[in-house]
Amino acid sequence: MLRNQDIVYIGNDWFADNRTSSHQIARLLSRHNRLVYVEAAGQRAPTASKRDLAKIVSKLKKAWADPVRVADNVHVYSPLIVPFHRFALARRINRIALGASIRRACRKVGFERPILWIILPHYSTIVDTVPHKGVVYYVVDEYSAMPGVDPDRIRAMEDLVLRKADVVFAISEQLAASKGRVNAHTYFSPHGVETAHFARAHTEALPPPRELEGIARPVVGFFGLIEDWIDFDLLEYLARARPHYSFVMVGRVARDIARFAKVPNVLFLGKKSYEEIPSFLRAFDVCHIPFKLNDVILHSSPLKLKEYLAGGKPVVSVAIDEVKKLDGLAYVAGDYPGYLAALDLALAEDSPDRAALRVRAMERESWESKVETISARVAAHVPGVRNE
Repeated sequence: MLRNQDIVYIGNDWFADNRTSSHQIARLLSRHNRLVYVEAAGQRAPTASKRDLAKIVSKLKKAWADPVRVADNVHVYSPLIVPFHRFALARRINRIALGASIRRACRKVGFERPILWIILPHYSTIVDTVPHKGVVYYVVDEYSAMPGVDPDRIRAMEDLVLRKADVVFAISEQLAASKGRVNAHTYFSPHGVETAHFARAHTEALPPPRELEGIARPVVGFFGLIEDWIDFDLLEYLARARPHYSFVMVGRVARDIARFAKVPNVLFLGKKSYEEIPSFLRAFDVCHIPFKLNDVILHSSPLKLKEYLAGGKPVVSVAIDEVKKLDGLAYVAGDYPGYLAALDLALAEDSPDRAALRVRAMERESWESKVETISARVAAHVPGVRNE
């Protein structure tokens, strides 16, 4: 594991609803290294929605504050960034202001030449404006294909950090192949899983959540953000084809779900805390990943896949390559009828032995083991960094 390093880590909001790969890696690195964790604003231009406006107000308030110590080795900082990346003036302002604000944050905590650990490409200019020991780029999505972004601009920003990075990690083989064409030091680095947390759904007699008391079984469960990538046509097809199944969707709803008002066996329960998720997972009979197969999803590796399996649950998914690799642990479907049949089969074949097999398989996929591998490769490519 890396030790005694100063790291400026560009990630998702530290106190976000979901604990992403960004949080997991930062949390483990902070055991032996000092971090300034930079809460990155989103890549897309904001809308006039209440949520976007609230986030803007929150970011403005934080932007004038010093880095805040939230753990022994972690200071959280939220610099101001102009989110209109398609405008040249906004990009020039961001290049100057972002570099100056992060340099200031580094001075406040005593960093001189930290490692820059970048998750999001629209912060790429810091590789030219912040003195550093090395650059790590960790890729979790095909960012230029995300909804609401300027794809050409995002590709240009990403090209900068790819060319300057000492080492690049990508969470799917498709992403690794794509980024490897620009940076030869690119590695496939699959997601890990917080095994002990999700295995509670298998090993502990957790009480069922109040919202699921008396619900009809079997329960087909999902947890995660309810966004554009959810295939609502598929979900409605499944619910109407199996009216005696309950389809439970746990997570913040970011899209219109009015169509399900007349589909009584689909329940949207809203966002739940990370600590509550194992109780919901235990109450599910089968879990699924009903995503649209667009460019974002085809290049992805759903974090929830291993979380479902760590809880011992059978999993049905659309045909994502990173899911296909777990053939024998997950059921993969190529069309709507095949998906429905896979749900039926997953329920019919499930057993205590199969559940235990899934849990054991995920014990080898811990975030600790992934970060150890990442650390070794960082030490191999960043000058002056040793892995201990």
